[in-house]
Amino acid sequence: MLNYHEAQNHHASRPTKLQQFCSLGYECITTVSLIFTIGFVTTAIVGSAEPIILRSIVGSTMVCGIWAYYILCWSTSGQSLAQKAWGLKTVSQNGARLSIKRASIRLVFSIAFNLTLVGPLILLINNDNQLPQDKLLDTRVMRTDRNY
Repeated sequence: MLNYHEAQNHHASRPTKLQQFCSLGYECITTVSLIFTIGFVTTAIVGSAEPIILRSIVGSTMVCGIWAYYILCWSTSGQSLAQKAWGLKTVSQNGARLSIKRASIRLVFSIAFNLTLVGPLILLINNDNQLPQDKLLDTRVMRTDRNY
C-alpha cells in the first residue's frame, strides 16, 4: 500500500492517454521499419538460398531482431525509441529495471494485446492509463524527464 506522498508521486508519474497512444503508434512504425530492414539485410546476405530456407532464415532473424531490440531497450534504459520520444519509461512497480525474463514476457503480452486491439481498448477505458500487459506483469509505464 502506498503512503500519501508515494501515491502523489505515482499519480504524477502516470503517462497521459495521449502519450501512451502516440507511443504505441510510434512503436508500430519502429517495429515495421525494423522488420523491413532486417528482412532486406538478411535477404541480401543469404538471397541465393532455396526459397523455403530463405523464408525460414529471414523469419527467424526478424523475430530475433525484434526480440533483441525491445528486450535490450526495456532491460537497460527502460525506454524504446518511441518511449524516449514521448518521455515514457517502462519499469517494475518498485521503479527497478525489467529483467530480461520479465521484458521477454512483456513483449509476448504486448504483441498479443496490441495486435488484437485489446490493449488500446483497455487503455482507452481505464483510469490509470496503463496497458494490460503492465497490469499482469506488475510493471508500469511512467513519465520521465525529457531532458535526457
